[in-house]
Amino acid sequence: MSDLLMKISRVRFFWGVAALWGFVVTHDGRGDQIFLRGGGQIRGKVIPDSAHPDRVSVLRTTGKVPLSFQKPQIINVVAEPGPLDEYLVKRKKAAETASDQYDLGLWCEEHKLADLATIHYEAALKHDAAFAPAHQKLGHVLQGDSWLTSDEVRQAQGLVRYKGKWMTPEERDHREALAATSAEQASWARRIRLLRQAIVGGPSDRSREAEMQLMEIRDPIAVKPLVRVLGEDTASVRTLLDHVLGMIPGPEAAAALVQRILSETDSDVRHTTLSELERRSERNVVTLLIKALGSSNSEIVNRSAWTLANLDAVKTVPHLITALITTEYRVVMVPSGENTGPGFGSVSPGVPYGAPIFTNGSSVGILTPPAVGPGVVAYGATQAPWLPTATSLATGGGLMGSRGPVPRVLSYSYQNVEVLSALVKLTGQDFGYDIPTWRQWLRTSFQPDPAPVRRVRQP
Repeated sequence: MSDLLMKISRVRFFWGVAALWGFVVTHDGRGDQIFLRGGGQIRGKVIPDSAHPDRVSVLRTTGKVPLSFQKPQIINVVAEPGPLDEYLVKRKKAAETASDQYDLGLWCEEHKLADLATIHYEAALKHDAAFAPAHQKLGHVLQGDSWLTSDEVRQAQGLVRYKGKWMTPEERDHREALAATSAEQASWARRIRLLRQAIVGGPSDRSREAEMQLMEIRDPIAVKPLVRVLGEDTASVRTLLDHVLGMIPGPEAAAALVQRILSETDSDVRHTTLSELERRSERNVVTLLIKALGSSNSEIVNRSAWTLANLDAVKTVPHLITALITTEYRVVMVPSGENTGPGFGSVSPGVPYGAPIFTNGSSVGILTPPAVGPGVVAYGATQAPWLPTATSLATGGGLMGSRGPVPRVLSYSYQNVEVLSALVKLTGQDFGYDIPTWRQWLRTSFQPDPAPVRRVRQP
């Protein structure tokens, strides 16, 4: 130990002489540079370890516990004066009292030695458990006659610590359940992928066996993995998926079948999905289909109406009337000369085009007339040489005096054919897309429940 301390003293003497001769010694206050055998380097102050004569400790500006090294591990120390030097002097002089330890903690805090400050605030409490300033520095809260740590306050509030965060026991249980479900679903997904590979690419006997194993699944937790793995597969695999979902009890599988029938583009597969839904009795089936009637996607609206009609869901007639016509609003760019009213309208011909939309200095991009289709407005563009007479893009000018395209909110209305068909099937009435007439009939004539069967009084 004496050899190491003598080496440290020589290094400090060298830097002191260098400073006298005018050398500028720069440091960041993090402590001496300590070089370790093997190429490592840390910063701090080397201090003797009284409990282990063959070791030394390295006190750092961060961390409550000094690092411990065997003496041969430290091969060189380059001294750089900093707050740790003064700290060691003050620590030696500080008395073992609450006030002195607290004052030393304040000094450490002022010199950005936060971890060391905490050590001395805690030491102050060991000498006087009621020393309020130290409690306050440590963030403790006085409740009644007792000082509580932040963790103890949360425990008193009924919170529990879960994965580094404080939460209610109910939230912890919920997260644990979700984690367990996610792990189980991942296991199901791996198994379903293997079965799918066997069905599609395996020998005929193995393919039949894998298909039978799929059909034997009854665990509701497997619903999401089934849809995730097989929901975008071929039509035959999607058909098999619907049969598998139909065999799984519970609202999870019922909801998955509803989502399948709303997203399925193949009519033959959709009929299979419908046949499975017809055998379900879960209440969420009709509820989810009613919600789908409010979708902004007209295809989903019509598929939902078709399904409700085939399920004979007469009570959904009021919702179907509301979904007869779907109105969609979109922001599109239209020529500035277009007269579309107060923010609404549709694109019409006969307006000037040629509005510049970009330039690179040598050519200019020009807006071309739109292509208009059912519910679609599409613009094109071409390019032409940049002319000095062209109006500046910065002022919104165009090659033909137009300010260029401007945003407008355009409305598009769609008559949902399947919704009307569902209404006709469920009510026996046909008022077309005349919503006011449908609502009038709804108020005066609609009977959601069939008339009860009269019972003959027994003699």
